[in-house]
Amino acid sequence: MTDRTCPYDPPAGLLDLQRQAPLVKVQLPTGPAWLVTSYDAARTLLDDPRMSSDMGREGFPTLYRQKMRPVLKGSFMRMDGEEHAFYRTMLAGEFSVKRVAAMRPEIEQACDQLLDDMIRQGPPANLHDSYGIPVSSSSICRLLGVPYEDAEFFTTHLEALFDPHRAGAPERIAKSKAALSAYLDELVTRKQKEPGDDMISRLVADYLVPGKVDRPELLLTSYLLLAAGHETTANMITTGTAALLMHPEQFALVRDDPKLLRGAVEELLRYLSIFQFGITRIATEDIRVGDQTVAAGEGIVVSPLLGNRDESVYDDPHTLDVRRRGRPHLSFGHGPHLCVGHTLARIELQIAFERLLTRLPDLRLAVPEPDIPFRTETLVFGTVDLPVTWGERTERTPA
Repeated sequence: MTDRTCPYDPPAGLLDLQRQAPLVKVQLPTGPAWLVTSYDAARTLLDDPRMSSDMGREGFPTLYRQKMRPVLKGSFMRMDGEEHAFYRTMLAGEFSVKRVAAMRPEIEQACDQLLDDMIRQGPPANLHDSYGIPVSSSSICRLLGVPYEDAEFFTTHLEALFDPHRAGAPERIAKSKAALSAYLDELVTRKQKEPGDDMISRLVADYLVPGKVDRPELLLTSYLLLAAGHETTANMITTGTAALLMHPEQFALVRDDPKLLRGAVEELLRYLSIFQFGITRIATEDIRVGDQTVAAGEGIVVSPLLGNRDESVYDDPHTLDVRRRGRPHLSFGHGPHLCVGHTLARIELQIAFERLLTRLPDLRLAVPEPDIPFRTETLVFGTVDLPVTWGERTERTPA
């Protein structure tokens, strides 16, 4: 189901299922489950309180066989109801529009410094390593309060978590998880003694010290934010750039009209749908959706990938159109579990693309399109590397 004839189109097998019905029974390694293929059914179910995220429930659908364990405190992405709402409230202020807007100058500066380095070294460059990864990791480090001198450590270990194909990957992933967890533990201790203007310092002061959360909760919550936020944003920067370069008329539209940028980011999020394997849930009661009934205890996999390509919602959904307007995409989810960091992700992407297209207006691929490597079998879809080149026309860093 992950085989793609075109890297940017959903697998043909999934499109065949979408043509059958809004909800289709599929067989997962853990047993049968409902695959949600339509936009409207996806929004309906993701907003339904009878849909549980608790992986500890018997029958919860997973894409691979694993022993079900109780959800740990701090693993808010897999919680429901009031317990989930507590963590959302705890984190809401950290991702508010005001807080994220205050990060804009630092993100712009980071992007320009990276582009300065690329221009100084000259083409070609691997945009994934030179721009996508460091833009994302620097933003996460600023959010958490990681000192600048430790950023390279973070980048190295974060990248190891999401690179399962290199030799010795299982051992490297385990070592990187342990290294990041140990670092976060030490960082919390440091912020207790020397607080700063950052998320960890505020959570320590407002939640850990008063006893509202314990240390393992805080560490796990921070780790989940770190891991989830880094890979998705880095992939969107690199894979989004590849999509624009493979559609040069779209690249030119965004480059030449800055007013299109915000909408272009939303269209790239819709078109790419990099979280490709879906959002897993289990029904706690019978749920009627159109002509189908999802019985209590049945697993559900909501596919943003298919919802974002629903022909009943989007005209010509398999076409990248940066001028597209219409209903919001599902790439950040929907309902109570809407991605908590979506505001930051949007700002990061807007700035990253704006600075890239401004500084390197004649950016282009350095290899033929078929030679661009894509990861299609991992949780997050995207380019592995993106070799790019450019001519002499570059813009200077703003004074």
